[in-house]
Amino acid sequence: MKDLYELQNYPFTIVPKGIDVTDLGKGVLSVQRFGQFVREVREASTIIAEARNLNALQSYEVDISRIGMSVELEPGRDASGKKVAPTDDTVDVTTNTLEMKELITKIGIEDETLEDNIERNQFEQTVTSLLGQGVSYDLECYFLHSDTSLTSGRDLYQINDGWMKLAAEQITEAKADPNAEDWPLNLFDAMIDAIPNRYRQKLPQMKFYVSYNILKDYRDYLKTRETGLGDQAITQGQNITYEGLPVQYVPAMDALADGKLRALFTVPTNLVYGFWRNIRVEPKRDPEMRRTDYVVSLRADCHYEDEEGAVSAIISTS
Repeated sequence: MKDLYELQNYPFTIVPKGIDVTDLGKGVLSVQRFGQFVREVREASTIIAEARNLNALQSYEVDISRIGMSVELEPGRDASGKKVAPTDDTVDVTTNTLEMKELITKIGIEDETLEDNIERNQFEQTVTSLLGQGVSYDLECYFLHSDTSLTSGRDLYQINDGWMKLAAEQITEAKADPNAEDWPLNLFDAMIDAIPNRYRQKLPQMKFYVSYNILKDYRDYLKTRETGLGDQAITQGQNITYEGLPVQYVPAMDALADGKLRALFTVPTNLVYGFWRNIRVEPKRDPEMRRTDYVVSLRADCHYEDEEGAVSAIISTS
């Protein structure tokens, strides 16, 4: 049971396929199982569940194009009453690109564990679910914290740039002092103020994703106020808002365990990620030890549809 418990509770623990591997074919998850994997990842995540997914991509590189128009109204007639032609408006096309990075993991499963805990006729479905649930946390960490300028820490974070790094506006403790009396309201205000004017019409759709201590500090602040939000912070704990904008705790925000507080402010669907369509599962049987090892590889990447509409914050508390 210990092995099964670890499969269900530890991130990036991936086990697609069983002891009987004759039907695995070329080691690529079927379309049905790929869809199940993506659903499990989304359901077990916080930000990924709300971000926009470009699913089952057929190329290692996919463009995310956005079109912006600068439109100005003009009078249709001049001072003498004659008709005038409008001047040309400008159309800007900007492209971000998802570049699929290969991610791998390996795990060994004892025959006894599988035989005792998983019914064989449901095995493939069960392990695909475990794959999606297990990988979801590390994928969210990877999408958030990757930074090619890093020289230490997990190698996983050094191969790409993630949502925190790619946000066009970045807030530090210089603009949001965590020791100030109005913390963390000063952080929320700084992030809202950093949104460019042309994106402010989307403010009602935006959301704060935050570290645990930011949420806790805000809840503590609300508890001191005799308002509906204060009562909600005490009785519900979730669905907390700031000026009508949702404030949500994301466990992956604290994954670096470096003592810093982190937040991300954007429209959830402005966050984009994708998987290459083939998730490979390569089993290696060890009959003498009565176990099967699995090497699982997938390709994924993330970006913004428009990074100008996103603000990240990394706040040092020391």
